[in-house]
Amino acid sequence: MLSRAKRSTASTSTSHDDELRGYVAALSDVAEKLGAATSTDQAITVAMDSVRTSFACNYASCWWVDAQSNALVFRRESGAVGEAFQRVTREATFPLGVGLAGRAWREKKLLFAPDLSEVNDCVRAPVAAQSGILSAVAFPLYTDGKIVGTMDFFADPEHTPGPIRLVVLETVGRLVSQALDRVAQGVRREEAQRDMAAIKAVVRATAEAHGEEQTIRAALDTARTEFGWEYGSFWALDPAEKVLRNSMESGAAPSAEFSQVTRNATFAKGVGLAGRTWSSRSLVFEPDLGLVTDCVRAPAAQRAGVKAGVCLPIIVHDEVIGTMDFFTTRTLELTKDRELALNNVAFLASSAIERHRAQDRISTAGTELLSSITEVERNVIEASRVASDAQELASNASSIVDHLNTSSIEIGNVVKTITGIAEQTNLLALNATIEAA
Repeated sequence: MLSRAKRSTASTSTSHDDELRGYVAALSDVAEKLGAATSTDQAITVAMDSVRTSFACNYASCWWVDAQSNALVFRRESGAVGEAFQRVTREATFPLGVGLAGRAWREKKLLFAPDLSEVNDCVRAPVAAQSGILSAVAFPLYTDGKIVGTMDFFADPEHTPGPIRLVVLETVGRLVSQALDRVAQGVRREEAQRDMAAIKAVVRATAEAHGEEQTIRAALDTARTEFGWEYGSFWALDPAEKVLRNSMESGAAPSAEFSQVTRNATFAKGVGLAGRTWSSRSLVFEPDLGLVTDCVRAPAAQRAGVKAGVCLPIIVHDEVIGTMDFFTTRTLELTKDRELALNNVAFLASSAIERHRAQDRISTAGTELLSSITEVERNVIEASRVASDAQELASNASSIVDHLNTSSIEIGNVVKTITGIAEQTNLLALNATIEAA
């Protein structure tokens, strides 16, 4: 009997050792695959696939925090347990504290539900039981110390995890979070390099542009291409009507309807993506343009599959002269680094336009100065001519006066002669009278 007990103990010990070795092997496999992951989705997928296979789980899913709705939304899945369960999963959302995933998010730790049907606020619980699922475990995922999502695993009664497996799964959560951190850092480095290249391209394009219109075109086209946006447009301020009007497009419009609405639209200050950018004098980002209620382009954008949009103010001499917006059909999140890069693009475009306007003012002032100099020169020549004429007139007048003086003397002599003759005549007449008497 003692021998049988020893054999039983040895068998149990061997089984326990085998289980531990299996967990170590599973963790090693997960760590190796996560180390080779180059994207967030790849890290999530390899973790779910590896753990689900190693621990004989039926199904796994990953949920991501949606900042706009402040809820967990479905991101990826691994395995299959039935169409009904998968449909409910893909359509579900979990606010903070709701469902197993929402509670793991709120509690910031791994949570285990031995019987998922007892989780009353989980929309997946009823269909899980119908699909043969008994237990579930969920744990949070971190990036830069902040919860960005959760990952959960589901098992049938035969493979419900024990205490050791729960510890292993908690370790998996930390490994996945470390991988997400590493991938995020790599993405930020690549994005920073792309942003720097984009800014350099905008600097070069705007420097080579001639005139304000070419500068706007160069900035719009270059920014759209370098940052990977599919469509862009520029809205110029109409100072008379006090509205923004579309004056330029770049790239292929998502649809003919969207392009037509864009060309016909105007935006008052504070209305729509462009109007709010004008009002705030700062970048405005919309992760889903279809949800913007004050934009006439929103319905057409939604029908065309447009997702994210960003709008930049173009400010010259402290006045908004227009806005520049970009759109994509991809779902994306605007990082702080990308936001800074886009603000730099707006600053570069604004500075280039301001420089061209200053050059135009200098050119206009130079033309006006040259015109003034020409006019002054013409006036000087005219004044010189008038002075010359006056001098000639004065000279002629002096000559006339000289002639008059000479004539006056001559007249005086004539008068004297006449007077002399008259006197002689009178004398002769007197003599004749005397003689006659």
